[in-house]
Amino acid sequence: MQQVFTDIPTKTSVEQKIVALLHEGDKQSVRLIFKHYGVVLLNVIQRVVGNRAMSEEVLQQVLLKVWQNAQSYNAQKAGLYSWLVAISRNAALDQRKTKDFKLTQASRDALEVMALENKADASNSIDKMVTEQLLEQLSDHYQILIKMSFFEGYSHQEISDTLNIPLGTVKTRIRMALKQLRAII
Repeated sequence: MQQVFTDIPTKTSVEQKIVALLHEGDKQSVRLIFKHYGVVLLNVIQRVVGNRAMSEEVLQQVLLKVWQNAQSYNAQKAGLYSWLVAISRNAALDQRKTKDFKLTQASRDALEVMALENKADASNSIDKMVTEQLLEQLSDHYQILIKMSFFEGYSHQEISDTLNIPLGTVKTRIRMALKQLRAII
């Protein structure tokens, strides 16, 4: 004889409480979401954005968006966790498209190369030799771009004009060179 279990809950009581509070428009729902899902959502965002402070700002935007769109949540389409992760991931992807994100990335890349430059300028010849060896591991077209951009102070546009390479190609190659340097280090 086959036994049917009809009283097994498919959702946790916390999830049910959050959903009920969301639909009632109760602010306690956002507090509970932050308490029970905040760390996971922050990690999802940070994997996409890569910057802790920016990720925290995006999480705040996500919580506001969840609050504003609470009535659009449909438990038949997705579980609460899946819905929250989808909103978080989309918000993080949107953040990557912003000018602030791009400026932050450029600053971070510049700081990494400046650290290499500082090693090269150090009186310690071993550090200088290590930096030179790191740069030598890059192909010639990457080396020249890194040297011009970070050691000689050329802007991307100036590099493009000097080497007669499209601006987009200059930016892409510098980005690829920095990725290679990170992988080496």
